[in-house]
Amino acid sequence: MDTKRITTIAVLSAFSLVLMLLIRFPMFLPFLIYEPGDIPILIISFMFGPASALGATFILSILMAVFTGLGGPFGAFMHFLATGVFAGTAGYFYQKHHNKVGAIKGLAIGSIAMTVVMAGANLIFNPIFYGIPREQVLQMMLPGILPFNLTKAVINSIITVLIYKKLANFLRNKGLLKQIN
Repeated sequence: MDTKRITTIAVLSAFSLVLMLLIRFPMFLPFLIYEPGDIPILIISFMFGPASALGATFILSILMAVFTGLGGPFGAFMHFLATGVFAGTAGYFYQKHHNKVGAIKGLAIGSIAMTVVMAGANLIFNPIFYGIPREQVLQMMLPGILPFNLTKAVINSIITVLIYKKLANFLRNKGLLKQIN
């Protein structure tokens, strides 16, 4: 991996961490916190592929747990799972269909995949880590967990679509991106 690529991924990852720490607010249920940190990760996935996005997500999940204290190791795992599935799926699809329609379809598929995976993860892991009865988690699905994940994904997808090409062109013009993405 060349220095420009590593530097670009590092800068986008740092921006993701800043967004995660500075922009946070609850949605649907008090413990479901929206933060736009997935946007730079989606951009990494589109520019450099899903493996780079997963690596950045892994490190950021640990840093988020350390800096915010929210959820500890469980929160880090759930963040890695949600963002990893979302950015990994979207980036993989975009790499196969490298155009604006491919990006939008990838983001839509990634949004659905994340929502489904997080529904299952909440059903499996919340009873284990938080002692919440599975029936109570099921009762939170429709008013909270499902709409939260879909809404978060849609917001982050829209912003990504609006800024990705401009950012990719800027980085290419500065010599930080070898090809137009």
